[in-house]
Amino acid sequence: MPYQTKPYPEWSWSLSRDQMFHACKRQYFYHYYASHGGWLLSAPPDAQTTYRLKKLTNLYLVLGDAVHTAAQKLITLREQNRTYPTKEQIVTYIRGALNTAYQDSKKKAEWWGYPKQYTMLHEMYYGGELPRERVEAVGNRIAVCAEHLLMSESWREIRDADNITILEVEKLNDFIVNDKKIYVKLDALYRRGDGTYVIADWKTGKVAEKNEEQLRLYALYLHEYYGVPLTHIEVRTEYLLDGFCMRSVLTEEDVDIIRHKISASVRSMESYLDDTYYNRPLPIERFAGAGETSVCGMCNFRQVCTEKQ
Repeated sequence: MPYQTKPYPEWSWSLSRDQMFHACKRQYFYHYYASHGGWLLSAPPDAQTTYRLKKLTNLYLVLGDAVHTAAQKLITLREQNRTYPTKEQIVTYIRGALNTAYQDSKKKAEWWGYPKQYTMLHEMYYGGELPRERVEAVGNRIAVCAEHLLMSESWREIRDADNITILEVEKLNDFIVNDKKIYVKLDALYRRGDGTYVIADWKTGKVAEKNEEQLRLYALYLHEYYGVPLTHIEVRTEYLLDGFCMRSVLTEEDVDIIRHKISASVRSMESYLDDTYYNRPLPIERFAGAGETSVCGMCNFRQVCTEKQ
């Protein structure tokens, strides 16, 4: 019997979904609805195209993914009691990941046929070549992020302390808030010998206000999923570009803020559904485009969007 998919995707909520919803409703529609089922050869051409556009990435995202993979590998080596790489080896790995993405992006036909096996850079897909200034900007971050990863407070504690228990590393997980499935993916979660649970989040970009919401969500997840008192949770944001760690111990007021945000966000998203049970969206015309160059310029769906700048 051939594989069949549901006509509409399963409903879930995440912070990235909320951010896209508020940035551009049209982009949100393409990403979460129009692309659904597009991985199937039997899917309509529009769905296949939109699904492939959804898979586009960019240089900054590839850099971030490579650094997070390097951090994950460090923790794995710690668990296996093996030798850690040097800064130079991590730099080589990150450069290799970026170069692979660049080489993959030259193979448009192969990527179109196998979008999960190949990487396609947004810059290459729409521009044909990598902008020199962006290559230089990303290149300048590689050694800095590698060095600061090895010097980060969280990694040094994981590496050196004897009483550390690793609980999660780059694991997609979900929990329930008000009967809604909420997705989270923590960079690292570990428990110290004193009973403190530490959530470590490595960032390769600059300090952003939206990171505060992420901290609240992670603390809520740990509080709800593991049943850990908030007083026993420490959240760390390791800003690798600037080389400093921001520590937070969140309060009931903080998690109430994120609970309220989730509820309000879900209500807003559901107002764009024709049927909440099946997660069937309203017609695409109801999802207005942002109409802003700052949003449209880096949107994956420029090729198919009727409201692009």
